[in-house]
Amino acid sequence: MEQLDKRSLLKHAKNEYLAAMLAAKVARRLHAMEPADRADSKAKVTSLALKLITDGVVEYEIEDAPEEEAKAKDGDKK
Repeated sequence: MEQLDKRSLLKHAKNEYLAAMLAAKVARRLHAMEPADRADSKAKVTSLALKLITDGVVEYEIEDAPEEEAKAKDGDKK
């Protein structure tokens, strides 16, 4: 598999931490699939996950913190 450019990856993920978390989640899902059902049956799941993210195939949504956590954080600032 070809070398991926970090800048290309970060176009689809806000930061390196998010990219790593997203790649791990996608890799777990790919690992659970039959190899024949994957986009590239011979690629390692982590490499394939990073490629799918870089190509913009993976969509994700970041949830806001639950209201109780937000209130607790606000209380710590006082």
